[in-house]
Amino acid sequence: MGTGQRLESLDTIRGAAVLGILVINIQLFAMPVAGLLSPTLLGGFEGWDYAVWAVGHVLFEGKFIALFAALFGAGALLLAERHRAGGIDPWIVHRRRMLALGAIGLAHGTLLWMGDILLIYAAMGLLAFLFIDRSPRALMIWGAALYTLPILLTMAAGWGLTLLPTAGFIQLASASPPVHEEITAAIEAYQSGWLAQMEQRLPEALTRYLVGTPARLGWLTLGCMLVGMAAYKNGFLTGAWSQRAYARVAGLGLGIGVPLSVLGILYREWRDWELLSGFFISTQLNQLAVPLVAAGWAALILLAFQRGWFGRLHWPVAAVGRTALSSYLLQSVLCTLVFYGHGLGLYGELDRPAQMLVVLCVWAILLTAAPLWLRLFRMGPAEWVLRRATQLPGPVPPPPPVRQPGRPGAG
Repeated sequence: MGTGQRLESLDTIRGAAVLGILVINIQLFAMPVAGLLSPTLLGGFEGWDYAVWAVGHVLFEGKFIALFAALFGAGALLLAERHRAGGIDPWIVHRRRMLALGAIGLAHGTLLWMGDILLIYAAMGLLAFLFIDRSPRALMIWGAALYTLPILLTMAAGWGLTLLPTAGFIQLASASPPVHEEITAAIEAYQSGWLAQMEQRLPEALTRYLVGTPARLGWLTLGCMLVGMAAYKNGFLTGAWSQRAYARVAGLGLGIGVPLSVLGILYREWRDWELLSGFFISTQLNQLAVPLVAAGWAALILLAFQRGWFGRLHWPVAAVGRTALSSYLLQSVLCTLVFYGHGLGLYGELDRPAQMLVVLCVWAILLTAAPLWLRLFRMGPAEWVLRRATQLPGPVPPPPPVRQPGRPGAG
């Protein structure tokens, strides 16, 4: 399979990942983070609201962000190969690229939305680059180990707490007034103007960066990046496998991962949706299911790519993938305008089914805007800024041509 088609397959998966991420991120745009950790804390958790949460939890929560991280690792490896072919030290370019991406992410997370992943990707991307010359098998082993280690340690910590005489504190902590006071404070802050939001957003973002990343999130992300590098090297992400192989991966990934995630829901219901035990057990069961379901999604997308199931939607999805950084940032701009006080101020006001309507509207905008932009320009605006910030003196080999189905003039 030619290089152009391989890049096209990566763009298609990346575009689907950017769209899929919003199904879960919309909750962080629309309501306090406690609503994602324990959905019953915000009330109204029944009927369609429960159904939307359950489907999102099983099929989307963590799955597309993991797939996006895997594609990030694959993309870093692809660029390294291209720079080496042009006689350029790939480490110099990659280091500059990660520093620039980290700056964009820091601005995004502190000035606009606390759920930023770009700074985390930049930090973990520097570490992931140390593994680019490893074999697919070694990358898979390292990736799996780094991913599962924080999950197993968290589950062990939760089990250890249940053995303590003071284990009853778990129930008290879950329903204590400070949790509900924090929810109220977050709603008031994000329904206010931009400056008032900063008092709420800055501590949340810094906690995510400085505590969540080294303790847990960073290692999960790094593991996915290394697995993505392995999947690029062995041809999985490039569309080089057979349709039968992709169907088999989809069946195994979804067939094992979905029941594992459902088991976590059943455990939460058994524990009456208690917060901390839900984190130590249920969240970790879903986290173990994440790479399995993500692999299933990737295999389904590649199978659809090979069989032409996307139809006219193929080029718009691939265009979102080609402008992934710009599309990701545009999601934040659009959603904060809907939910925050400097826009419509609907933060904390919409239930989960209504949030999905917002997701559909944002999808429609992205699937329309990305192809239109690429009619006029070679890359998205954020991609252009990133390239300018990392450009070295002298010529850099241009990317190979990419067939763009559905675009006027495409063969």
